[in-house]
Amino acid sequence: MNENDAKAAVKVWGELIARERSVPTDPDPDIFRDIDALIRSLREKQVDAVGITMTEYARLRREVHFSPIFVTYNAGRTTEQCVLLSHRDGPVKSVADLRGRSLLLHTNPRACLAPLWLDTILVKQGHRAAARFAGRISRDAKLSKVVLPVFFRQTDACVVTRSAFDTMAELNPQLARQLAVLAESPEMVPAVFAFRADYNPHFKGDLIAGVNGLKRTPAGRQVLTIFHSEDIEEHPASCLDTALELIAAHEKLVR
Repeated sequence: MNENDAKAAVKVWGELIARERSVPTDPDPDIFRDIDALIRSLREKQVDAVGITMTEYARLRREVHFSPIFVTYNAGRTTEQCVLLSHRDGPVKSVADLRGRSLLLHTNPRACLAPLWLDTILVKQGHRAAARFAGRISRDAKLSKVVLPVFFRQTDACVVTRSAFDTMAELNPQLARQLAVLAESPEMVPAVFAFRADYNPHFKGDLIAGVNGLKRTPAGRQVLTIFHSEDIEEHPASCLDTALELIAAHEKLVR
């Protein structure tokens, strides 16, 4: 995403909530590239809410308690599945066949759990993690540059989200016919938006209502569009359990 557009959209939306709900706040969105700096800012109460991937959340929740928690919707769902794809006529017919083979990974926030999932299934089957088991591993943020090389048999396999692959396959049905799904992950929440639990201003209820009603305002819909989401809603922390279980398993199995 364009960082300037993201910051501008969040600021405009925050100002709209402040104006419509009489919330005395001046939203000042920041982008952190260092998780330790983010932890310090949360502890020092310089940051009240964060939008983070699940891998980041798993690290942060050891240092900071979050509540409430919001999750976004993509293609009508809050979760994502990771899938391992190969060409039906290619040499990779199973996870074990990845040994020494070329592999592409989609670098996208909604695919943040994919590398951990692949490592975990490899180790559970008695192999090494992908970096030591597969051959050449490449990454790309553009979905077509991850899927099409497998379709044209320039790369042996790739890992993407099911929703991303389904979208491509709708536009090009040959992809679904020629590419095989060798393994798929459980449904997992890939990212969250959450407040510090100890952030309790008197207008917090109005602020939370503003987040839940994001898609009902033009400024809110602009924020959702920039973050490639359709909606955002408050959910119980238990909705994150499957993703956190994968992260914990990866920490235990892959050293």
